[in-house]
Amino acid sequence: MRPLETYLVIACAVGVVWPALFGVRTRRGVMAAVLVGLVVLQWQVEGYRWPLFLLYVVAVGMAVGDVVAVERELPWARRVGRFLFGPLGLLFAVAPAFLFPVPELPVPSGPLQIGTETLTLRHPELVDEWGEHPGRRRQINVQIWYPAHVEEDAVPLRWQPEDDHVGPALARRHRLPGFFFNSARYTDTHSYPGATVDEGGFPLVVYSHGWEGFRTNSIAQVENLVSQGYVVIAIDHTHVAVATVIDGEPVYIDDAALGDPDADLATRQQAEAEIIDVMAQDIRLVLDEVEAGAEGAFGELAAAMDPTSVGLWGHGMGGAAALQVCLTDDRCDAIAGQDPKVEFLPDPVLANTATKPMLFMRSDPWRGNDNDAVLRGVVARSETITYWVDVRGADSTDFLTTPVVSPIAPQLGMRGPIDANRVIVINRRFVTGFFDRFLLGTGSAALDTVDFAEVDVEVVDRR
Repeated sequence: MRPLETYLVIACAVGVVWPALFGVRTRRGVMAAVLVGLVVLQWQVEGYRWPLFLLYVVAVGMAVGDVVAVERELPWARRVGRFLFGPLGLLFAVAPAFLFPVPELPVPSGPLQIGTETLTLRHPELVDEWGEHPGRRRQINVQIWYPAHVEEDAVPLRWQPEDDHVGPALARRHRLPGFFFNSARYTDTHSYPGATVDEGGFPLVVYSHGWEGFRTNSIAQVENLVSQGYVVIAIDHTHVAVATVIDGEPVYIDDAALGDPDADLATRQQAEAEIIDVMAQDIRLVLDEVEAGAEGAFGELAAAMDPTSVGLWGHGMGGAAALQVCLTDDRCDAIAGQDPKVEFLPDPVLANTATKPMLFMRSDPWRGNDNDAVLRGVVARSETITYWVDVRGADSTDFLTTPVVSPIAPQLGMRGPIDANRVIVINRRFVTGFFDRFLLGTGSAALDTVDFAEVDVEVVDRR
């Protein structure tokens, strides 16, 4: 819990226990002033969270009771009842705050500090066919993280600066109240906007989220990569992302892009293939701007990137888009896909021979199905090395930052039963280890030495 939340709990506990222990209330109005003052201060300084609603009710109720209570002394029977049942009631009021805390992102493991910037890119020719304004030139938001020098008084960026739109949209997708994820808006990252970029050409990794994802949904892995000496650019795929903000206006996911859910398989396959193709063009736009150097959209930040050392990384549909680019674009030097949804990639794309190293991490629901068979076919026709990493006990959302959202996320069906801290370490180990080997060239120990009981690694080397 945050400091003022903790102080409010302590004040409520004192208000409950004091009369039980000493048989007399505090001086009239003192406890009321403390409780109401803390509620107001907590709202103004730290911000309201729905899991604290019952605690707010308890605090205000106790404040009112302190003012209106005529008798200041409590008889023994009431003291005993208050002592026995008061703490239980307070525990019930506080429990939601512990079950749905302000998420804390894991500290990056590398020595480098992290700067970040967000900007909007505009496709030179591609027009949007989805959303409220079809026919307009397509625009995408991208966020770049880079090794940086951070001033001592710098303020870190929040996990999702656009959470007024992203959080509620994500909640609605899961049939939850719009405020359900509001605790995440108070989560600080380890990234600092506008920080001075470090000199040097760092390998570049481009991240592509999946359907109804968003650019920071893998922030824990992103920050870990950057702390180890990478530049990472993550894309908000407009109308595929659950929500983004362009030119000050929210832009939401467009389910119409998937076509009629009752359509035949071929029609749905074509719709998904078109979405993935647009996402692949978004990735290529990023690579184009990187190649443009200081004259491109990234300006002086381009000097921090090595355009000859480029990795692509994606989740779900984003993993399929990354694979499509890596099969057809020589600028890709390595591809990491987490549950990549490749089943509906067009045959001409899948027929290409993979020549760049590949890593595929797969959760329980994504193994042994038709999608897996298509992915196996890509590997069978390849001329490269491929790492198959099976993470038992993981759901696809465990490859994102979902494990830090709530300790009861598995019970809510939001992630798999694997331990949250464990899966974070596994993700770091393989994503960072893979790019370390094939972009930094620093060895393969992280890939070749497996010490996770939940993980099976298969290496297919066709070089």
